[in-house]
Amino acid sequence: MPALQAFHDSQRPLASIFQVKITVQLLGQARQLSPTERVILHVEEGASVDELVPHLLTGAPDSLHLILSERSREAQQLRRSVMAIRNNETIEPSARDLLKDGDEVSLLPPMSGG
Repeated sequence: MPALQAFHDSQRPLASIFQVKITVQLLGQARQLSPTERVILHVEEGASVDELVPHLLTGAPDSLHLILSERSREAQQLRRSVMAIRNNETIEPSARDLLKDGDEVSLLPPMSGG
């Protein structure tokens, strides 16, 4: 029983204990600027797409940062012009508790040109 007691005495919130695997697919111009089409991330259960952005862009080229992210005072988040799609359904990037283990999130920046 000591291990169970140590678990309950932990100061970490339960959400930080559980990790989920999310596959992020880059589309459009983001795909052209990235060295890879898909990235697998392990994040806390209940994370939002906005919370994926710092993990996704770690070590990414500056051009990809410009296409996908906008910086706020608090944190880096997905540009509002970038469409976030979870398992073929458009979702709000700031919404929490939508992402589940094994989900695929596609990020589609606006198309340019004429």
